[in-house]
Amino acid sequence: MTDAKELALAREHPRGTERRRLLPYRAALNDLAAYAALGESERDVIVRWAETRRRIKAEHGIDHDPANLADPLLPAEGLRAHVLAGERLAARRSDFIDPGGDLVVVVADLRRS
Repeated sequence: MTDAKELALAREHPRGTERRRLLPYRAALNDLAAYAALGESERDVIVRWAETRRRIKAEHGIDHDPANLADPLLPAEGLRAHVLAGERLAARRSDFIDPGGDLVVVVADLRRS
């Protein structure tokens, strides 16, 4: 679960926080096979950030702004879709359908099944 401190930091500095969280995983964010090849703890970092992005978008309207070319955020929906596709690949499950909601819970369910 995403804690209040992480949400506050993400809300105040979304682009810098995203860069710090995701830059080490750049290849995995551009290639599903690279994502699926990551260890579970590394994928968890991406999953938690994607959930943080979902929450700051839903609660504060902060998301990708196509007009901000200098320091863009990844679109929250695209990040979620990529994470789920990578998790499906890692779990070898093509039949899992995203029920929406908390991505951490959704990914845990996908991994368990």
